[in-house]
Order: sequence, then structure tokens, then C-alpha cells
Amino acid sequence: MKPMPLFCAALACVALSQPAVATSQDAVVTDSAGVRILTSATGDAIYARVADEPALTVGVVDGPDALMFQRIVSVARDGEGRLVVGDTGWGEIRVFGAGGEHVVTIGREGEGPGEFQSLSGAWPGTGGNIFAVDGWQLRITEFGPVGEIERVSRIEGVEVPIFFRFWGPGGQGSILSSVTTLGERDLAHGEASRSSMEFLLHRLDGSVIETVARLPGVAQGILRSDGDVLHMPVPFTLESAATGHPAGVAATTGETYEVRLFDTEGKLNRIARLAETPPVWTEEHLEAWVPNERLLALVEDFPLPATLPGYDRLVAADTGVIWAQRYMLPRGAPAHWDVFQPDGRYLGRVDVPAALKLHGVSDGQLLGVHEDELGVQRVQAWNLSRREH
Repeated sequence: MKPMPLFCAALACVALSQPAVATSQDAVVTDSAGVRILTSATGDAIYARVADEPALTVGVVDGPDALMFQRIVSVARDGEGRLVVGDTGWGEIRVFGAGGEHVVTIGREGEGPGEFQSLSGAWPGTGGNIFAVDGWQLRITEFGPVGEIERVSRIEGVEVPIFFRFWGPGGQGSILSSVTTLGERDLAHGEASRSSMEFLLHRLDGSVIETVARLPGVAQGILRSDGDVLHMPVPFTLESAATGHPAGVAATTGETYEVRLFDTEGKLNRIARLAETPPVWTEEHLEAWVPNERLLALVEDFPLPATLPGYDRLVAADTGVIWAQRYMLPRGAPAHWDVFQPDGRYLGRVDVPAALKLHGVSDGQLLGVHEDELGVQRVQAWNLSRREH
């Protein structure tokens, strides 16, 4: 599958129409085996600021079923401004108008056509259609605008559902997923082995388009104590993360402030880096990661990384820019997101409210899920203001 020239032209138009922002003009560019590496100084560049209050909130503590959520896994906006929300707790897709009014509920729990055992996400397709992925049944279902089933397809290239993860749309009518292969399990006390992740692009009929990348997964280790054998992740190691966008796929290993940019054929062509390293972890960080006192006395036998993780999530905006979230622990402070152009140029940072889990950036707004102290989830849209120069 080749890159689409029309998208590149559209992206150029978007870039010209947007206000100027503080960009890293001093980025150091190097080339290695055909891969362009852009290393940028972060400085104090601000890409955008988030409004003090949400522009839209959908969800209630007690009220109509359509406005009560259990576990939201995806939020996206279609071309008409409607919000498509996937809730795996209910096993339903709910569509809301631009003003937050409920339009239609699609799907339900079950094993039959149009039903979900484990809804991984739902996203707008073309012509008002919606496609949804069931990660347990390894199935893609396409629905018409009012919920009629148009096609049900099995996802190819995956054998064991427990090792499958769906990351969202891959651009140009595709979906992005990963399959994890576990590392070595026969380990001595304190030894660790890292799993590997194969990132795949699928067509909506489930067939595999391309293997995009093979990147590391979580490091798993063995601890032996008083006859017990404990398998657990090594603190401060994350699995790789990815997001699709019309120009290809962006991925990060979670170790540093680096984003790898692949084209739609799976070729790595650019790497975006920041000229700084994640902070060194402290005992406070370790205690927050491992709250169990017994385990805390053992985990330092692992080969721990020297620093906290780098980026732990990636989100692609409707303009094509890539948002990368810095890992923070303990939690509570605003989430710090670094923003990059698809060509690797650093645009600046955005501080996002800590309680908002970001799912998308669309029409100048953040789309995400707010969860309060009682665990009640609401869909929210927050306005972004860009600083002009």
C-alpha cells in the first residue's frame, strides 16, 4: 500500500492555514541508512493551551442509560461532528450529536453478528459508517450510519486473542494492531526478559496489509521468595505504543523522548527526538510503582532502568500532527504532551488536565474521558487556543 500524495498536499494546506507556533528551528538533522533523525531542544515552546473548563460534557451519575458509561475505550469525531463512543463495559457503541444529544446506540454484549464479547474500540469510517473491533472474537464489524450491519470480518495474522491489541485507525481505511510474543520464561531470581511486539496494518476486511514494525514489549522478570515464584513486570519498563495517521504510523518504545515515524508501507523514514532524557527515578517513584512492601524489598534485584520511562502514549490529531505523552509518576499533575509534525519537527508542548484521558484531537479540541473520584466516566471536549506570532 503506497502513501497517498493527496494527503501530503492536504497536510501542506493545513500547515499553511494554521497560526505560527514556536517551533524548534534549531533541530539537529542527521541521516542514518536513509532514516532522517531530527533532534530538537524543547526550550519553552508552547504549542497550545487548554481552556479552563470543558466545552462539552456527556455523561451523568444517574439518568438515562445512554448517558451512563462503564468503561470507555474509544472516543472519536466523524466528519459531521458527531461523537462515536465505544464502551466495552456495556458492549455498546453510542453516537452523540455535536451538542452532546444521544443519536443512536449500536451493538450489545454477545457472540452473534453486531455483538461484542470485548469491544476494543469503535471509529468513524466513510459515508457515515462505523467500524468496530472485538479483540476477543478477533472480529471487525462495519455498521451503517444508523447501526445496520454491513460486513463482519475476521482479523487475520492473530492466533491467540490474549496477545492481541488494537490501537485504532491506521489511515486510508485500515486499522493498526499489535501481536505480542512473550520473552523467555525460564529465568533465575532477578532475571528479566522483554517481550516483543509486532505492529500490523489490517484492511477493514481483516486481511493484513503490512507488518509495520517489531518493537520491544514489557520486560517481565522472576522473583523467588520463600518457595514462591512471582512473575511481574520490571518497574519503569513499558510496552511500545503506536498510533496510526494518514501518512503512516508513529511509534515509541517508551524508553526515551523519541517517536519513530513509519510510512504506510512499514518503512522507517524519520525519527523525532528531544535533546533531553527522562528524570532519574527515586525511592518515591519505586514505592508508587510497587505499593506492596514485600515486593518492594525484592524488585531491586531486577536490572532496573536508570530513569523513568519516556513517552507512554501517542495520539494523532485530525491535522496529522503527533501528540506524545510523557510518563509521570506519582500521578496528579497535568499531563505533559509533546507535539510533533509528521516530518519530525517539534512544535511545542501542551499541558492537559490530569483527570482527562486523551483519545483524540479534532477541530481544535481535545476529545477524551474524564473520570472523577467515584470512578464515574464522562466524555469531554476541551477547546485549544493556539498562540499566534
